Amino acid sequence: MSNSSASAGNVVVIDSGLSSAWNTGRLVYQHDFYGNDNDVMVANANTHGALVTAEILENAPDVGIIALKVMPDDGSGASEANIEKALQWVVANADAYNVTAVNLSLGGGAQTTAATTSISDELAALAAKRVLTVAAAGNSGDGGVTQGVSSYSADVNQICVSASTGDGAFPSWAQRSPSLTDVCADGTDVRITNLSGVTYTANGSSFAAPAVTAAVAKAQQAWVEQTGTRLTQDEFLNLARSTGKAMGTAGYFELDTDALLAKIAQSAPVATEQSATTVIVNASGAPAGGVNAHFKLLVDGKTVGQATVDSAAKDYSFTTNLTAEQAHKVQIQYDNDGFVNGQDRNLFVNKVTINGTAHSPTAANVTYDKGALDGKDVVKGQSSMWWGGTLVVDAPAKDFPAQNFPVGAAPANTTITVNASGAAAGGVNAHFNLLVDGKAIGGATVGTAAKDFTFATNLTADQAHKVQVQYDNDAVVNGQDRSLFVNKVTINGHAVAPTASNVTYDKGALDGKDVVKGQAGLWWNGTLVVDADKSWFPSATATTMAATQVGDAQDAVYQHLVTQGLEAASAHPDHATAALDHTGGADLYGHFAALDQHIDPLHHYDAA
Repeated sequence: MSNSSASAGNVVVIDSGLSSAWNTGRLVYQHDFYGNDNDVMVANANTHGALVTAEILENAPDVGIIALKVMPDDGSGASEANIEKALQWVVANADAYNVTAVNLSLGGGAQTTAATTSISDELAALAAKRVLTVAAAGNSGDGGVTQGVSSYSADVNQICVSASTGDGAFPSWAQRSPSLTDVCADGTDVRITNLSGVTYTANGSSFAAPAVTAAVAKAQQAWVEQTGTRLTQDEFLNLARSTGKAMGTAGYFELDTDALLAKIAQSAPVATEQSATTVIVNASGAPAGGVNAHFKLLVDGKTVGQATVDSAAKDYSFTTNLTAEQAHKVQIQYDNDGFVNGQDRNLFVNKVTINGTAHSPTAANVTYDKGALDGKDVVKGQSSMWWGGTLVVDAPAKDFPAQNFPVGAAPANTTITVNASGAAAGGVNAHFNLLVDGKAIGGATVGTAAKDFTFATNLTADQAHKVQVQYDNDAVVNGQDRSLFVNKVTINGHAVAPTASNVTYDKGALDGKDVVKGQAGLWWNGTLVVDADKSWFPSATATTMAATQVGDAQDAVYQHLVTQGLEAASAHPDHATAALDHTGGADLYGHFAALDQHIDPLHHYDAA
């Protein structure tokens, strides 16, 4: 997975920005969608987004942070259009940046039934990627008289968090709904400490949600370590529900992160026989605006690889390990449909071959899920994909025969980290694909700051492999020269300099021609090739059983997604003004709940 600056992946905080007074963790990426620049820092020391971020890091210190600012510096409110743009960025970059969770401590409204908004399609796309979005339920609870939650948190493709007192009850201002609240977490007098060691207390569902977001990140890390895949939203909530603490009000429960993680640790799956699977997609495309059609190959919703196609029909081959003797859904997801200057970009799928068995796109076991991969707007399969959508092959179990690996050849669970930076041109950063033995594992877009981009895969153990960093978008634009700089490649803990004796640079096509010594600066399109010794790929087990499939670990792929800019109604942060704890522990400002009143999150604060 790419851009994984932290072992628990990266968490996106969509809020009011950050402050230098607070811990921002390993800040992986930042962008201000309100000011349209790359600086999310604000003068307000206690800006809402900084407090939310700091709380996430206090609960999950290993995560990296992606800060997306969607409102002015004073935090007065965010347009739904800016929130949508931020989420569109997350959809487009979730794989490359190894995003595990998104925190939305924003809100307004009192929905009593599941609702959709302009961001519902983005939330659905993230849920399909197993990127879990956590949303605050709001603070206009009226003592529980009104059973409703904020508009965003009422969407089915996010986790709705209502604030509790931490001991089985609700504060009077907490919005909640027995049908819409997914989980409760302590949102009263939450203590957060800044970089100067000063501790503040904060109140509101804004500060219940970060505890759940941190739990999601930690749970995903643990689940990937156990299974090689991430939890779905339903799987996470089932775990949280089974380990949570029942509240005094029937139907609600409070999160217990320690118990949840303990259950994951106790539920390692039994090893299953694997099918070393090859999927070949024969496809072509019609370009528009000089951009060719692009598709991702997924199996059961998890990305295996990707390809950009041209007008000539070609075979695009992908390999992965899947549970043997079990049916799987093989999915070709067309993700950059467009119409430019009268040209209509389209993808044409002619045939899908799975372990030698060919499936026509019009076969009875093939469907076309138009738009998001959500089981809606599904029609019969067809070769021509005129809209963005997914061709789904319901492949039977016989397509995935079990294969016993010889002793010493079981797949090695391999981690490859590329430390790289780049020089942009024309506003576009350098991009590379990571390949092993010529097969794509993932990809990443790099910025000017050197960072680690980490990928995981399964490879044949006790065998040498070629690890290849392929720079694929070299260009000179208005005098700017786009280039990629590779500082180090680390394979299962073995660090290799780009100038090491076992590294070469194959300029142009990866064809063994025009090969020179390895170098850090990739000035031309080409591939840095590391000839990795077989000792770097030890067998995970000396049995004849295959290791657990890699699943989501191959999710880091380059995506092409057109950002849409839409104007919509305004939404505001579910603010909480933190009150400085004095020696006596008293809240400097007091809590409105004590006065039996609470300000609507659309306007001001949880505490004043």
